[in-house]
Amino acid sequence: MVQAPVKPAPAVKRESADSAAVVGAPPIMLRLPAQWALDDQCLLKLSALNETLWFERSAEGALQISPPPSFYSSRSAGLIFGQILNWQLADDDDGETLPADGGYELPDSSVMVPDASWVSSERFAGNEPDTREILHLAPDFVLEVLSPSQELDDQQEKMERWMANGVHLGWLIDPYEALVWIYREGEDEPERLERPDTLSGEDVMVGLTVDLTRLWRANKDRGD
Repeated sequence: MVQAPVKPAPAVKRESADSAAVVGAPPIMLRLPAQWALDDQCLLKLSALNETLWFERSAEGALQISPPPSFYSSRSAGLIFGQILNWQLADDDDGETLPADGGYELPDSSVMVPDASWVSSERFAGNEPDTREILHLAPDFVLEVLSPSQELDDQQEKMERWMANGVHLGWLIDPYEALVWIYREGEDEPERLERPDTLSGEDVMVGLTVDLTRLWRANKDRGD
């Protein structure tokens, strides 16, 4: 998914019938003729021409078109991204922490972007992006945060694709229901947590503890 900056939509409740109208329609998958090569440059050009849409490429070469996330989903991702970045900078600036403004081309040839990610120095070495501005690797860690227009099943399937392509640790967070799924390399099923106070970077991001209490408190203050 490759995106240009957009103006955040107002915070809305996920279960509201008006939510999808505010945030946008659900993602759609567009199948393309085999002769239409949807390479990195095409994705970047589509992003530049359509600033309010997000684009991903499936392993089969199909184009997924999504609306931008809601304000509250973006805010939730930002609260977590900031803590991961601070941990990275405090730990001898180890690796790279990225927000949702770039893409990864994965080993299966798909192009996806999470709401936040971290790449270790070892994995990043020799894989700096070229003029295409898309990293050709799988990050060590990914974060996905549900938006009102997204279905849980779709995001869980996306997390499985991340893990199948070499991600070590992944968090899928539903800020509206205060639920977290933790995906770990080598485990068949994610661990499901209800309103945890913290999350650990475990043996992937050693020493990282992310505080989620502010995220849940904001959710409660909104009356959800």
